[in-house]
Amino acid sequence: MRYELKRVDRIPRELESGIVYHSQEFELGALLCACGCGHRINLLVPDSHRILDDRGSVTVRPSILVADGPCLAHYFITAGEVEWSYAFSSAQARKVMQRQVARHVEADTKPVPIWVRLWNGMKQLAYSLGRLFRR
Repeated sequence: MRYELKRVDRIPRELESGIVYHSQEFELGALLCACGCGHRINLLVPDSHRILDDRGSVTVRPSILVADGPCLAHYFITAGEVEWSYAFSSAQARKVMQRQVARHVEADTKPVPIWVRLWNGMKQLAYSLGRLFRR
């Protein structure tokens, strides 16, 4: 399978196979699993993943692990191509999910420094102005 990048304002409800959707405004990505099982994968950008435009192709880092789906697929997307990685057991996938949830809970309970809030506000303003002037 080969993936291409599609920048969107909002992630669509129905996803097409072979597309990595990226909403810069909401810092989200989404795609259907590369194994073909139809599992929807949501990516938090930049908290856990980066979605890069790689000269017209898409690269996603770090790897994608489907820990909450039936296939337990694990792979990288580099320049649009799927690079399969080692398989996780159900127990390993469960531990990864638990660590990820714990990391997000911890991050949500920490106060955000004023400089981070200002920086995020400036990034959002730059993105909004960019969209305004592209029209």
